[in-house]
Amino acid sequence: MKKRLLVLILVLGLLGLMAGCDNTTTGTSVGGAELIFGTERDDKTLEIKDPGTTFKAGEAFYYVLNNNEAFGSDKLTIRLENAATGENMLEQSYDVTADNSLYSNTIGFNNPGKYRVLLIIDGKTRAQQEVIIE
Repeated sequence: MKKRLLVLILVLGLLGLMAGCDNTTTGTSVGGAELIFGTERDDKTLEIKDPGTTFKAGEAFYYVLNNNEAFGSDKLTIRLENAATGENMLEQSYDVTADNSLYSNTIGFNNPGKYRVLLIIDGKTRAQQEVIIE
């Protein structure tokens, strides 16, 4: 009986530790749009090699938005938010060609934490993905 209780306490303790380490990321998209991150990108195809969502503070990494259809607009807005609070950390608009469906650039964060990256066209979020900065 004591062994079972000890094992139960250990298991509950480990579950508590795992719950406290919020190292999971979530993402959403509309209409099949994809937002992919990674430290290496093929400059010709814009394909991300070895995609991931966890990076080191100060490390620049790539993102690729595949909108899965033509942008239909000449502006693409990227918003960076604190994932926990929703606070807008930065918002930047870029000129794009309305007929294109791919956009790629680099991004980097100096402060550790969890952030949400949103890609917005005509005021509508097409894709969002969280990233963890260690």
